Amino acid sequence: MSEQHSVAVGKAADEHETAPRRNVRVKKRPLIRPLNSSASTLYEFALECFNKGGKRDGMAWRDVIEIHETKKTIVRKVDGKDKSIEKTWLYYEMSPYKMMTYQELIWVMHDMGRGLAKIGIKPNGEHKFHIFASTSHKWMKIFLGCISQGIPVVTAYDTLGESGLIHSMVETESAAIFTDNQLLAKMIVPLQSAKDIKFLIHNEPIDPNDRRQNGKLYKAAKDAINKIREVRPDIKIYSFEEVVKIGKKSKDEVKLHPPEPKDLACIMYTSGSISAPKGVVLTHYNIVSGIAGVGHNVFGWIGSTDRVLSFLPLAHIFELVFEFEAFYWNGILGYGSVKTLTNTSTRNCKGDLVEFKPTIMIGVAAVWETVRKAILEKISDLTPVLQKIFWSAYSMKEKSVPCTGFLSRMVFKKVRQATGGHLKYIMNGGSAISIDAQKFFSIVLCPMIIGYGLTETVANACVLEPDHFEYGIVGDLVGSVTAKLVDVKDLGYYAKNNQGELLLKGAPVCSEYYKNPIETAVSFTYDGWFRTGDIVEWTPKGQLKIIDRRKNLVKTLNGEYIALEKLESVYRSNSYVKNICVYADESRVKPLGIVVPNPGPLSKFAVKLRIMKKGEDIENYIHEKALRNAVFKEMIATAKSQGLVGIELLCGIVFFDEEWTPENGLVTSAQKLKRREILAAVKSEVERVYKENS
Repeated sequence: MSEQHSVAVGKAADEHETAPRRNVRVKKRPLIRPLNSSASTLYEFALECFNKGGKRDGMAWRDVIEIHETKKTIVRKVDGKDKSIEKTWLYYEMSPYKMMTYQELIWVMHDMGRGLAKIGIKPNGEHKFHIFASTSHKWMKIFLGCISQGIPVVTAYDTLGESGLIHSMVETESAAIFTDNQLLAKMIVPLQSAKDIKFLIHNEPIDPNDRRQNGKLYKAAKDAINKIREVRPDIKIYSFEEVVKIGKKSKDEVKLHPPEPKDLACIMYTSGSISAPKGVVLTHYNIVSGIAGVGHNVFGWIGSTDRVLSFLPLAHIFELVFEFEAFYWNGILGYGSVKTLTNTSTRNCKGDLVEFKPTIMIGVAAVWETVRKAILEKISDLTPVLQKIFWSAYSMKEKSVPCTGFLSRMVFKKVRQATGGHLKYIMNGGSAISIDAQKFFSIVLCPMIIGYGLTETVANACVLEPDHFEYGIVGDLVGSVTAKLVDVKDLGYYAKNNQGELLLKGAPVCSEYYKNPIETAVSFTYDGWFRTGDIVEWTPKGQLKIIDRRKNLVKTLNGEYIALEKLESVYRSNSYVKNICVYADESRVKPLGIVVPNPGPLSKFAVKLRIMKKGEDIENYIHEKALRNAVFKEMIATAKSQGLVGIELLCGIVFFDEEWTPENGLVTSAQKLKRREILAAVKSEVERVYKENS
């Protein structure tokens, strides 16, 4: 019998459930706080980490020096006619990284907390504080200030639409909000509905001497503030720096108000791919035990010499937990952004990866696939001889051929240098990634660890432990949860086969959605189990493998079910596919793919097929049937190579000529597909392709 990584801790309630299981190392008692910690609240935990870190550097960030614009006119066929469209690309010029020690973080946390209390935000849970901002060091410092005063934080993605933002502000009756200067204009309408907001804090001073983009940034922020004052003259407005300064001056006058373990720490709004966002109610006890659970699985593998690059939304639970993990390890937490990660999106400076040189990097499937395809595109530009050397070294390392260490270091050196040259582990969380992509990064760059969890469980479910590395699984149960599977009869998954819907229980698991008893009753059992909505299976080693989201399992015309996210993770690994939404319903035998093409590789492919000439713009040829058919054949080859068969093979594809972003409403802020909206935009094309294949 193979080594077991989880163990049963009791008997199954009936034949429709598996026995509950825990990580084998915590079979007697799951964790409620991190190893070697006595903290019960986030404030105690932060203080403990920062005191331990002392004069070591703990946080790093860059400032925006300038934003450069480049305009380009493309010609696109619209209703059979050529139409010129002007596009603008933005390139960021960034400062070198600035550092702050752990000791200084204590001062900032307390200064910010006292400043918030001094301007009128009531501590001990009387007022709630809303954060509607992009990930940055100031986001985290505001959060730390709030927990030092027992002020619950409400988080919303910075790309949340107007209706979702209003919903979160009004429902929570937040008294204050923090936002970025560039988001101030988005606050004008919501603030007219959210009458409880009395304080607005913006992330940068609005300075007439700010000449970035020829003064456009200053003018836009100034105009937005003037409009806010016009519609809400009662709101008090401060910059981040002003609040810190007020707090420094109030040191002897304003007390700290540390929270209790059961106090509300955060209401975290999910990104809502179908319905209105739900507010997940998280206590200090929930979050501290969540940090304990995730930390348990990587304890000893990551430490004080590590540099963690942060760029995912902090409104995403996975990111929030890992930033506190970085504090726990006493490494350096560095902030970046998707816009400035690489040298290709910056001007007069290096990208965040090269500048910061991270050893640990957390991402989601959409980001990793983009990085992988950029690497593959560069490989395709090499001479045939160099390409052969690269793939030979890749194959040898994949097969663990001895004595390939020096060869692989030399061959993969440029790839590693492009990501800073020091990556030790990268992690994928939030959505499924193909085995091909996981394998590619693990061979070329460093091991890709898979993490799986939900907002409702503080990102706790599984983290693949480095010494249990295996492809295609989400890994070992974390140290603070208990798990069981239950039958999903309508989909044909049964606990007796070690398959079913995953239910989780433990200290990180929240107990309710904010002011939403109906959804709470649907998702939480009377005895504390959370229904994840994910169909999974136990492996022979007691680890977990995800089959798909319950809502993403779709019955086809012949009565068989297909797993949409599983198919998307495979087809997305094709180099010509930037993103894909697989569509299926009960009236069709096979699914169809709605594809956002990847312009770089597609351009080379179109030239190779003699559909266009070298140097022409691929966007002018995106709807050529011959090109679409050729890409479709390549996608089917990818699917078959990764084991898809029968009804998992697409019957056709439709090209979508616009990238899916939170701004245009086609994906959520967590990069989850908004399937209804995507389908609605190309419904006639989908029907046409189905007709062609009938």
